[in-house]
Order: sequence, then structure tokens, then C-alpha cells
Amino acid sequence: MAPRRQDAAKGAHTRGSHGRLRYGGPWFLAASALPLGGLVRYRPLPSLVAAAGGHPLRIAALMALLASTRSEHPVLSGSLAGEAIRAYFNERLLGVFPRHRLCRGVLILPEDHSEYLRGRHRQALRTNLRRAAFAGIRCEIVRDRQCVVDEIRKVDRHDDAEVWRTVVDRPEVTLMIARDRRGTPVAWAGVVLDESVCLITLTGSNSREARWALHDYLVRTLIARGGRYLLANGGGPFGALGYTANVQHYQHLLGYELRHLVPAPPGKLAQAPSVGFSYSRS
Repeated sequence: MAPRRQDAAKGAHTRGSHGRLRYGGPWFLAASALPLGGLVRYRPLPSLVAAAGGHPLRIAALMALLASTRSEHPVLSGSLAGEAIRAYFNERLLGVFPRHRLCRGVLILPEDHSEYLRGRHRQALRTNLRRAAFAGIRCEIVRDRQCVVDEIRKVDRHDDAEVWRTVVDRPEVTLMIARDRRGTPVAWAGVVLDESVCLITLTGSNSREARWALHDYLVRTLIARGGRYLLANGGGPFGALGYTANVQHYQHLLGYELRHLVPAPPGKLAQAPSVGFSYSRS
């Protein structure tokens, strides 16, 4: 059995034996009821204990998840993208507490896209991808980085154009966009693509189907590159536990799992491939 398939089988056994640890499981939901998303600038654990008040079971669930969640050790390349993700993982609060390593929502990618779509747990994904295809949604990697900011400004209801301009100015970021039949942007994402890891830094959409289609386009792109891990920024120092319920539900349907992420030592570098193609789903 290939190593990746052995890992998948082991993960399936772990989820079956310890269902309480799974993304969306009872311990996950109990810990998520704590005010975790806002614990960014201050001392996380003391602030958390004070905010928890009369909810010791929620604290117990969080401690259990911190102690029992599996760790992954992604290998990062020496490329600009790899160094950016390494710096992201190495950020610490007050120089001590890891800011982006614990309880992350991680999509562990299979070797084949058809394997990712398989099974009853992916029914919502398949349904929304069919709707996107019927609506004529197409996805692509952005070549004209500045032009896309002006396009997003015209359609973004939350007026995030200035935030996007900051993202565009970062050379390690790859921009992806979904368009409708008229060519109007309906979903967009800024990602940092390394060889085995992809970090979603910023997203936006005004179409449910386009949002699913763009995520699937990203998954296809990563699998074609031999990618292994997909994760998103945000949530605070306890990762997916600090997301809103809507984001948690979305990630759960997409197959994300709870993992601690600790990058492999800097000396263990992978050779980063170039990003040299685009893909359209019509």
C-alpha cells in the first residue's frame, strides 16, 4: 500500500475509534463554544480561562483536543512561498504561544481528484459543483494582478478592495478567480502555493456555487502539483475552533480535518515546482 494510502487508512481508523476528536464532533463543538476567535493579541490561556467562567466542560474539551489531535509535519520548500508559509507557522504571541499551529482545519489531499469527490459525505460538494457547471462558472489563475482588484471592487459587497490590493502586492501570493458566463467575478481567492502546502490567505464571493467551484479548482490545482495540505488563515490561536459556525460547517462538508501543523526542520527542504498552468471548469 502506498504511504499516502496508509496514512488515509490510519486516519480513517483514528476517526472511527475517537469520533469525539473529529472535526464537527462533540468535543469540537464544545470547545468551539468558547470565545476562541478573539484571543489573538493577549495571553491566550489566561484570557480563555477567565472568559470561560462557568463552563469547565468546554475547557476540558479544548484541553482534550489540544492533547489528542494528531500532528502533521509538512515539508516546506526554500521558495518565496515556502518561506512565507514557514514564517506564518513560526509566528508566536508574546514570543511564546504558537499562533498558527494548533487545531488547524486541514484538507489532506488524496492522490486523485475523483477520490476526493467520492462518497456520501461529498454529496453537498458534488451537488454544488453541478450547479456551478450549469451556471457556466469558470475558474482561472489571475495573470493581470492589478486589474483584478478593480474588478473585485465593482462587485464586492464588503468593499475589501484595499485589503486585496495589499494581498496583490505580496509576490508569494497566487490569485484565483471564478467568473460567471458574462465574465463577471463571482468568487476570488489569494493563496500561497508551496510544493506540499497551500495557505488560503483571503477569499470572497457573492455566489454560493462559485465559492464551491473555486475551492474545487484550487483542490484540482494542488492535486495536479502533488500537494498534500490545504488550510486557511484565521480563527485565532486555536485555529478551526475559532471559526464561525458557518465556516466550520462549510469546511466540514469539504472534508477538512483537525490537525496540529508543525513544519519539518528547515534543513529538510523540498524543491518547489513552478506555477505554470491554469485550468478552467466550464
